[in-house]
Amino acid sequence: MLHPIVKTYAEACQTVAQLGIVPFLSASIPDHPSLDTLTEPAAWHTDQDTDPWRWRNRFATEGVAAYGRFIGSKTLLISRELFPLVKCLLAAPTTLDERYAAGTLARSVIQLHEIIQQHEIIDVRALRKLAGMQDKADKNAFDRALIDLQNNAEIVISGTTSNRNEQGTSSGWDSTCYMLAERWMEQHGIQPTSLARAEARAQLFAWLKPRWEASALLYLQKKLKQ
Repeated sequence: MLHPIVKTYAEACQTVAQLGIVPFLSASIPDHPSLDTLTEPAAWHTDQDTDPWRWRNRFATEGVAAYGRFIGSKTLLISRELFPLVKCLLAAPTTLDERYAAGTLARSVIQLHEIIQQHEIIDVRALRKLAGMQDKADKNAFDRALIDLQNNAEIVISGTTSNRNEQGTSSGWDSTCYMLAERWMEQHGIQPTSLARAEARAQLFAWLKPRWEASALLYLQKKLKQ
């Protein structure tokens, strides 16, 4: 399926709504467009309104799409219409505490979830500090815990915040911010689904089938088979 080049944020919103799930970068889902393949390379990192790099924050903060590493370590945009269904399928059958007690979950996952739960939104630097995971040796465990929480749709990326020095000027890279997925949905008026997993799965793939290539659909079916 051919998709027109997206030049504005409004067009990008329409495309995300039409496709339901759009990877941020290519090679995430086979034979399926991503934001970087749907846009002109020259438009990126211009810091203009037409810069797709800037749109990632708007998708999340305006409630257009959930943004996060919901499948593996690649970031995806999932439309507000489909996110409740995807969240239902990604959710683990047991609670975080039950998984930790069973030895299938690292303590760091519980720790980060508790901290994020205590904040409306928290940036990654503050999260690392509160978790006591600022050492270089902690980075892999910290990153893995964040991915685990996103893979189960416990949390979403809620945007970024500027880092500022003591003089109040912007300094270094922006920090990624996180919040509970339920809180993000509530903030943007998105109702959770009441469907059972099997019904949610059937409804999701019935919606995607006429819009996706067969190979892309098969890939997602395998990823959401649990």
